[in-house]
This record gives sequence, C-alpha cells and structure tokens, in this order.
Amino acid sequence: MSDELWSIELGKGVGVIELGATRDEIARRLAEQKIELDVEDEDDWLWVEEMNAELHFRSTELKLLREIVVEDDRVRLGPKEVIGKRLHEMVEFLQVADAETVWRPWDDEEADEKPGKTFDPQTDEELLDGGTLWIPALGLGVQMLRGGIDTVRLRKPEDTPREGLGTLTPAQREMSARPDLSKYLVRPQHAGARPIGWLQSLLGVGLAVALVLLFWRAIDYQRQWNDAPVVEGEVIAVDPPPPEPFPMKFTIVYRDQAGGKHTTVFERADIYVNSVGDKVDVRYLPAAPDQPMGPARVRDAAFIKYGPWGFGLLGAYFVLQVVLSVAGWTLKGLKAKAPPAAAGVSEG
Repeated sequence: MSDELWSIELGKGVGVIELGATRDEIARRLAEQKIELDVEDEDDWLWVEEMNAELHFRSTELKLLREIVVEDDRVRLGPKEVIGKRLHEMVEFLQVADAETVWRPWDDEEADEKPGKTFDPQTDEELLDGGTLWIPALGLGVQMLRGGIDTVRLRKPEDTPREGLGTLTPAQREMSARPDLSKYLVRPQHAGARPIGWLQSLLGVGLAVALVLLFWRAIDYQRQWNDAPVVEGEVIAVDPPPPEPFPMKFTIVYRDQAGGKHTTVFERADIYVNSVGDKVDVRYLPAAPDQPMGPARVRDAAFIKYGPWGFGLLGAYFVLQVVLSVAGWTLKGLKAKAPPAAAGVSEG
C-alpha cells in the first residue's frame, strides 16, 4: 500500500480520500488502490478497515464527505508521524499560536457549532487525557489519550468548531512535555478520588471474603442436613381437610431418637404424601429436633438458609458502589466548577 495513502493534506483530506467528495467518488478511488469498502454501511458513515478510518458524510441528499477520523499510526503530516506524539510537539511543528486553537470535550463526537451550546469545565489533566484540540484554520483536530495523540480528525476549515473549552495554554504545553505524563494522567487527579477508589476496592475485597465465608458456611450446613437423623413421622391432619383432594398443609407428629415427641407443619412442597395416616421421613438437626425438614427440602437446605444472605450481600455491594460512584462524580464536578485558575483550564 502506497505511503501516499497516509499523507495528510490539511483542509483537503488524506491520501485519495478527499473532503467534499461523494460516497461514490471515494469508493471508486479506494477501489483503485485495492482497498475494499463496504458501501452498504449507513448513508452518513463509512468504515475503511484497512486504513482504520471513519468517514462522516453530510446529512443531505448529496452525501458529501464532511469529516475524516483516522487512528492508524501510519498517517503523516509531511515527514512527521502524528499518532502517539505529544501535543506540544505537534503544535510547535505546525507553528500554531495558542490563540488559534480550541478545546472540545472527549464526548463531542459531532463537534458542531450550536447556538447556546455549553460544556462542563475540564482540568488540564482531563483535556490531555481525552480532549480534542482543534486548529480551525487548518481544519485539524487531534484527540488525546494518556497525553499522546490518539486520533486525527480532518475537516475543511469552515466546518471546524470555533468555540469550546478555551484555547491551549502554556501550562498545558508544559504538562505535555512531562516525561512521566502517561503515568501521571493515570493517577486520580481530583480531591476525594483516591479515598473513594480505596473504599470501592475495599468493598470488592469485603464482598469476596464475605461470599467465600458464606459459601463454606453453606457447604457445612448442607453437610449437617445430609448427615441428620431420619425418623418416621405420621400425618395427623391436613388443611384444607377432606373432601378437598389437594391439601396444602400437613400436621406431622414424630419422635426424635431420644424419644421426645414433636409436632410440626409441612407445606405441600416439603413432602410427597397427601392424606391423614400417611408416613413421611422427617430429618432434624440434633441441636434442634423441633425444627425438622421434609425430604423435599433437605437437598436445598443450604440455599434456603444462605441464598437470601448471598443476594442481600450482592445487592448491598452494588448499592454502595453506586453511592460511592455518585460521590466521586460529585467531587469531580465540584473540582471542575472551580475558578479557571484553580481548575487549570483557560476559557480563552
């Protein structure tokens, strides 16, 4: 594949992909380069897999290419690589003044100018780890990730945004030049983020420990019931009584192995009998002979006792994680809404 395919011409396109061209023109030019293109994609969007590029078209009857989004590390600006480079290097290479730039947030996929459109303030760390710096006069946007350029966005100059989160600042250039920038950006930057992260991690560890303990308790409990004494009981009453053919409750009388007499009531799901006088196996734990189980319940003894505890622990865990996440977002928002000098973002 020719190196010319990766050459960026600012304001015009990259390789044979030209801004303002129709879908058919682009498909033909790519086919000439033996690059396959699925022309059945959505009308306003195409994916060029071999170039790791997205093509966005205008939502008009004549589909003209409005934006090229490229992530492939083979793209070049003249002789210079772009993907992975630091922001300050690229701005210096292009000889662009700070005032000629504008930041947009990471989730600003359309990057359209809309009357009254506002953005939440972001810190320098957030901009260098997800923001997109546009240079409107060149029709160029570079999206950041961990301090390096991750994506190139190309438009005609007249289609680029002019307003956003302020311009590039000297402080951001200085931060971009940090040797440890990628590691620095991974660290929590907001007050309260670290303790909240620790609490969330502690919750996860606590949940794991609790579930393990619960699991072993359940295994031991089931073993006790599997080894429990079995005695014969007799149905002495049913509810509702005859002539109702399907009673739902059964009064059972039985004696434990020490000779003690006990009476209990089983549900229909507990036993496999139906009438007064029927015999039924009764299991009980030696420590509590007056709290028996029927044969149908014994195999589920551990689940019946510990299942609700397990579900309760999981529910409490997820609720607490949500609460902590909301607390983290709130602290982050408070930090972001601080005055620009404190938040590290110039409104330009």
